[in-house]
Amino acid sequence: METYHLKSKLVENDKEFVIQTNNDANLGAILSTVYVDGQVTEKVQCPHPQEINPEELLSLVKLTHQDQKREIEILLDAYRKALAGGNAEMVYHLGTAFFYKRLYDEARQLFQAAVTLNRDHHQAFNYLGMTQLAQNMVAEAIESCSIAVEKRPAYADYRNNLGEALLADNSCQRAVRELEEAVRINLYYADAYFNLGLTFVLDALNIEGSVSRADLPAKAADYFKKASLICPDYEATLLEEAMSALHRSDLKGAFSVFLKVREAKKEKHRSEFATFYMKFIMYPDWVSEEVIGDRIRFLQAEIEKNPTYVDLHTELARCFLEYAKLSWQEGLQQYKKTLQINPSLTRAQHCLDKVEREYENIGSVLSDIAEKS
Repeated sequence: METYHLKSKLVENDKEFVIQTNNDANLGAILSTVYVDGQVTEKVQCPHPQEINPEELLSLVKLTHQDQKREIEILLDAYRKALAGGNAEMVYHLGTAFFYKRLYDEARQLFQAAVTLNRDHHQAFNYLGMTQLAQNMVAEAIESCSIAVEKRPAYADYRNNLGEALLADNSCQRAVRELEEAVRINLYYADAYFNLGLTFVLDALNIEGSVSRADLPAKAADYFKKASLICPDYEATLLEEAMSALHRSDLKGAFSVFLKVREAKKEKHRSEFATFYMKFIMYPDWVSEEVIGDRIRFLQAEIEKNPTYVDLHTELARCFLEYAKLSWQEGLQQYKKTLQINPSLTRAQHCLDKVEREYENIGSVLSDIAEKS
């Protein structure tokens, strides 16, 4: 099978974005990779049929490459417009798209713009802290996450993120306080338990040899077990390797592998939602039952971590109503098809008239909710 290679380059704000796409016969897939100043930010793998002729294969390579290039172009264009527009909510939502695409410089600038426009935007402060932590700006991340916690102290997610930033700063006691508060708010918060385990391993490393805290590795193991029981998304082989190192008292090796386990879970989450955020934020015309269904599942998972996060409940309510609107629209179309097949069905025409009137009302209510939210 012949291999096809495509390459495109974009330049924005003194940054070079390179998109490379090719087919891989061994994987039976088309691979598209985005580089920013030589660093990989995203890899997309699209399987293709094993039996495919060269013309169809080349067409798929071109289509995949064009889609990836167009996404970057649209994001960069939206970035310029959002910063110039001065709408904090729009800037924040666009920042999440950049964050999940691992375009952290742009994400950080957008979140900073959002909190400048609205100092009460706790979600933007939270994401700003997460972005700063991803860029190893630890002190700045602690400050941003602390503001998010100050504004919403009952949000377990914010507590966990602050705890993670404090852990990166080697501030184990402060990290434990935040992470224990996170699991107090939400008893089934796997990420917080996992970070507690990491904190106790790091604390044991800091005071290695101290008899008084010989219980730390055992406590850490307990937290890692709780996290893995609650959430099955931790990479099993790596987790087993880390636990084995912990049991043989190789604290440094265990800590290193546990970090890899945590990052692998984060990367899985990021890759799952990168495409979704692009569709939901950048392509409103693409919004479908599938897309809204994905958003509903995402929000339900976030609410499990943050049961008192009222904004998540509000957005989930809107998503369910939008989903209902799409279902209502589909019912309307089925009545129209019925009358196309048999125009003499007066009962169907009567139902269609009523459905159309109610559909207009539903649209008006949702528009009013959107304007006031």
